[in-house]
Amino acid sequence: RKIVLLAVFGYFSYECYLIWDHCQPVVAGPGAKGAKSDIAEDARLDLRLLLSTLDKPPAIDRWPKLGESDPNHVLVGQFTSVSPHDDHHEQPDLVTPNLVLGEKFYQNRSLYLHVSALRQGAEGPRVVRTRTEKLSRQVLQASRKHKRRYLLGRLPPNANMTKERLDDFAEEKLGTASISSLPKVVELGFVTENRELDVARLREKGLKHLDLALPLFVNTLVSPRDEYQPLLEGLDVSLEFRLRNIGLAYWTLQQTLTLAFDDAEKTYGMNEYDVDSFKQMITGSSPWKITLVYTVAILHLILEVMAVSSDISFWKAKTSFEGISSSSVALQTTSSIIMFLYVREQEQTKMVMYLIFAKFCLQVWKLRKLTMFKKIPRPPYFKWVNRSGAETGLEEMQDIEDFERRCVLQLFLVLVPVMVAYCAYRLVFEKFRSWWSWLILSLAVGSQVGGFAIMTPQIFLNHRLKSVEHLPWRALTFQAVNTFIDDIFTLFIRMPEIHKYSAFRDDIIFIICCAQRWMYRNNSSSNKKPLAEDDDHSDPPLFTREKD
Repeated sequence: RKIVLLAVFGYFSYECYLIWDHCQPVVAGPGAKGAKSDIAEDARLDLRLLLSTLDKPPAIDRWPKLGESDPNHVLVGQFTSVSPHDDHHEQPDLVTPNLVLGEKFYQNRSLYLHVSALRQGAEGPRVVRTRTEKLSRQVLQASRKHKRRYLLGRLPPNANMTKERLDDFAEEKLGTASISSLPKVVELGFVTENRELDVARLREKGLKHLDLALPLFVNTLVSPRDEYQPLLEGLDVSLEFRLRNIGLAYWTLQQTLTLAFDDAEKTYGMNEYDVDSFKQMITGSSPWKITLVYTVAILHLILEVMAVSSDISFWKAKTSFEGISSSSVALQTTSSIIMFLYVREQEQTKMVMYLIFAKFCLQVWKLRKLTMFKKIPRPPYFKWVNRSGAETGLEEMQDIEDFERRCVLQLFLVLVPVMVAYCAYRLVFEKFRSWWSWLILSLAVGSQVGGFAIMTPQIFLNHRLKSVEHLPWRALTFQAVNTFIDDIFTLFIRMPEIHKYSAFRDDIIFIICCAQRWMYRNNSSSNKKPLAEDDDHSDPPLFTREKD
């Protein structure tokens, strides 16, 4: 297994190196002929932004001014005195709320963003760079894909009546048809490279002039497709533009990975939500953040394989199940079923759904190893019991089960009112597709809020036995590291809302288990021996420590 894991890690490292090497600029070495950017380092340029129904921009002197009406063009804003070589800008984001658009913009057609970089001079502005990017996409918003309504049949007390009327208007006007839609956020700026590049190697790539004219940077992938705004007359549309310069190497990396995800979506059928989540992380992050996330992703894959492998080996070799809680495994299996149904109902990510299903299969296999059905002489003629080892009597195992049940019951008495109040709040103030959707969401919320009840029987059992030696610590450590990695993914990658809660819940549970290991560090198995029942049939502890 270690050889296989080392080979996998080596392969991923080699692929990362190839991508890194491909994205590096061809910097001119000593004695080589070099080419630099045609924009001086101290230059100050203006960026003008034009939203248009045409794919070719008009001449700069024919651009409309702010507030002017034009059938095909709208000037949505501009950034002034921008340095093309600065990595950090103090200029605030440009927000254009409630855009006033002409009739042609609402004809369900493609819209384009024309960005021009201008140098101000005595004879007027001169265009230094220009870039045209298709801004609109045909999108079917989730709110229209499946009709949602207030299940109680009336609006909540604090409902926004204007928003409710606009939602009803969009649903009545469009139905379930895709419509031209715009992103909420767009990033733009300059692609920069201050070093001299090798002319000979650039000519091999098609460069004909010694002046290096790097393109403008326009990123429309910050907003995923499920957050696009429909272009429908009567609905407000706003755009936010963020100024951001980007290095040549990082820009090349973004282009390479974006094309790779587009091919994966077309070839392998990756769903839109997962592809947009990765694109959003790649294009809207810094290089260091992407390096961190991808490094963590590789470690996550390796540790996940190690954790599953160690867990399977532990359960294969286990013949005595003293101290192993069947309640924890059964509750984890039930939680996996609920979360699978919840993610499937959301119709967003498929990747998380596959992972949940794989964990469900593993839990079912462990439950089959841990428990069995025993025949009894009275209805229903069978009983679901734990498998016990030769050294442990059935009465002691039953005592452990009763102890777990009492502790979990007390925990539920605290958590159930919280879960009920939260689910009732969602029922009153949010729209759902059906009662089934609300039920699945409520079960998912209950599953995560009551997550301690899924894993705490093992903690209560550890407290009862005053020992943690029966736990597979090697597998638990791998899983704990994976949990901390999941925390990073929760911060940087989109995933269903309720699914995020499980990562932080697992952190707390593992910390409690570590605290128990420290508390019971002197309670080794050699220091324990079973106790017989007292004559007065009191409830003695299962194990006690001998005096030194």
